[in-house]
Amino acid sequence: MPSIRSYCCRRLSAPIPQVLWMCLAAIPAAASGCGEIQEARDSASRAEVSNNLKQVGLAVLNYEGSGEQGTSKTQAPAVPRKIIYDAKVDLVVESLNGLESSILDLVKQNGGFLAESDLATQVSTQRTATWRVRVPVDRFDAFVRAVGRLGEVRTSHLGSQDVTEEYFDIEARIRNKQEEEKRLLKHLADSTGKLEDILKVESELSRVRGEIEQMQGRLRFLANRADLSTVTITATELKNYTPPEPVTLSAQINTTFFRSLNALIAFGESLLLVVVALVPWLPVIVLGVFIAFAMRRASLKFEAGKLPRATSSGPEAS
Repeated sequence: MPSIRSYCCRRLSAPIPQVLWMCLAAIPAAASGCGEIQEARDSASRAEVSNNLKQVGLAVLNYEGSGEQGTSKTQAPAVPRKIIYDAKVDLVVESLNGLESSILDLVKQNGGFLAESDLATQVSTQRTATWRVRVPVDRFDAFVRAVGRLGEVRTSHLGSQDVTEEYFDIEARIRNKQEEEKRLLKHLADSTGKLEDILKVESELSRVRGEIEQMQGRLRFLANRADLSTVTITATELKNYTPPEPVTLSAQINTTFFRSLNALIAFGESLLLVVVALVPWLPVIVLGVFIAFAMRRASLKFEAGKLPRATSSGPEAS
C-alpha cells in the first residue's frame, strides 16, 4: 500500500488544487488499508490463542491419561474372599434303595466326598435317610441342581457366611506372634542369667507357641470350610407318605382344643400319681398329725391348770 507522501510527491507536477484533491482522496484508502492490516493482525492473534488453548487441552488430556494408566498399573490386586457356603435339600423319592448310589456318583463326579450318612427305618412308617457331603465351592451350584433332580424337592435352603475379615485378621496375628516367638528364642539363646529367668522365658515361649498353634488350627478350619461347601441331603420314601394339608381355621381350632384337652388329661394324671405316691405315707402322716394334736391338747390343759392357782395365791399374799 503506497504512503500518502509518496503519492503526493509523484503528483507535484499537477496543479496544487488537483494535488490536494488527490491527497484527500487517498486518505480513506490508506485508513481502510490500516484497518485491514489491524484486522489481519487480530485474526492472527486469535488463531494463535486458539492454537495455544488446543495445545494446553491436549497436554492436560495426555497427563490425565498417563495418570490413569499409572494408577491402574500400581493398583493393588483384589483380596480373595473367604466365603463358607452350605445347603440343605429335603427330597421325596420313590425308593431309597438306589438313591445312595446315585448321590455317591454325583459326589465323585464333582470331586467331593461323603462326610456322614444316616438311615432310619421303623415298622409301618416311612424310611428316611440323611447324607452330609462336602464338594468344592466351584461345583456347589451344579451339585445342588443335580441333587434336586433326584426326586421332588420339598424344601431347599442355601446359606453363606463371609469370613474374609476373620481369616486375614488371624493371619496377621499369627505373623505378630511368630515375630514375638523369634525374639523370645533369640533372648533365650543369648541369655546368661539365672535359672529362674530362663524358666520364665521358656514359659512365655510355650504360651506363645500354644497361641500360634490354636490360631493356625482356626485358620485351617476356615480355609477348609471356605474351599469345600457342605450340602445336607434328607430324603423321605414315597411309600406311606402323606403330603402336608393346608392349615385352615377349623384345623387350628381342632388342634387347639385337643391340645388343651391333652394338657388337662396330663395334669389329672400327674395329680393322680401324686396321690398314689402319698398313699404309703398316709399312716406316718396320720400318726404325726395325731401326736401333734395330742401335744397341743396337753399343752393347753397344762396352761389352763396353772391359771387358777395363780389367781388363788393372790389374796393370800395380800
